[in-house]
Amino acid sequence: MSDIPIFEAELVLECGNNLGEGVLWDAHAQVVRWIDIDEPAVHSYDPSTGAYSVDAYAESAHLSNIALVKSNPEELVATIQHDIVILPASKPTRQPSDVKPVVQKSLRTIAQPLSKPFSTQKEVRFNDGGCDPRGRLFAGSMNIGEAKDNRSGELLRIDPDGTRTQILEPGTVGTSNGIGWSPDGKLMYYIDSGEPEVSVFDYDLETGTPSNRRTFAGKPPAMDELGTRGVFDGLCVDGVGNVWVARWRERRIIGYTPEGKIFAYVKCPGALLTTIPCFGGENLDTMYIATARASRVGEKVEDYPASGHLFKMDFGPKSAIRKILGDNWKGADKHAFGI
Repeated sequence: MSDIPIFEAELVLECGNNLGEGVLWDAHAQVVRWIDIDEPAVHSYDPSTGAYSVDAYAESAHLSNIALVKSNPEELVATIQHDIVILPASKPTRQPSDVKPVVQKSLRTIAQPLSKPFSTQKEVRFNDGGCDPRGRLFAGSMNIGEAKDNRSGELLRIDPDGTRTQILEPGTVGTSNGIGWSPDGKLMYYIDSGEPEVSVFDYDLETGTPSNRRTFAGKPPAMDELGTRGVFDGLCVDGVGNVWVARWRERRIIGYTPEGKIFAYVKCPGALLTTIPCFGGENLDTMYIATARASRVGEKVEDYPASGHLFKMDFGPKSAIRKILGDNWKGADKHAFGI
């Protein structure tokens, strides 16, 4: 069906997430961290030992994104329902078969920036986000009902000094989702899952201001029998400027060149709802992929038994995908919040 090369990711951890998202590599702790939005919880996994932990946060109905904190490797910044908070960065110590969720509390609240009256009416919640190369936090929101005709989401920027700036206002955003920056910081990639495209902006790294929004990539061709029934979800950017985008309901990550040309698919066998990739490992040459449970979209769990689990794919020097990426390819960390 497709002449674009397809590479298969492998199952790493049967974590059974309802809505796995926000995956990142914590280089200080040498662990993969991600969140289950609806539980809500932070999951941490040490690939060298197999140790695993789940920190549950009952104080909020949702926990939608995490990022590292530049000044303190023992902390994470997170978006919960309507607030931006600091969480402890726990070190996993137990094997998966022994893990039970540990109830935690946020350490402190640093911002309550969602626009009124939407947040007071509980019509919206934070969703995906990320930090730019200077440590500014971009946090997007979405309509909780995910109604296509209700564009009450927005995109906010929270600077390390606490300054808050509205980048995209309510009425212009449906489901704010993946965000990332080119290696030189001159471009910002952005996904509103209510739109059939990935957007790109010119980005002023000195001021943190995006401008000149345009289409980076439109609706992709089908990879297999699942077709193109999905939407764009989360993304990450590697160290040479390729953009890797998850397609919800299509069990794949799409690799785009910096010019927006598709050159590879990464397939997650047994999954359906791929949500977001990141690069991790000691050499940043492993892709980790979070997924969500297939029953969220009315599909039978037995038809997609790996949905909700964590996947990985090798991008090392001897891997199959490096034959098309070349010897000069490199992965990239996600940026930390600059406090």
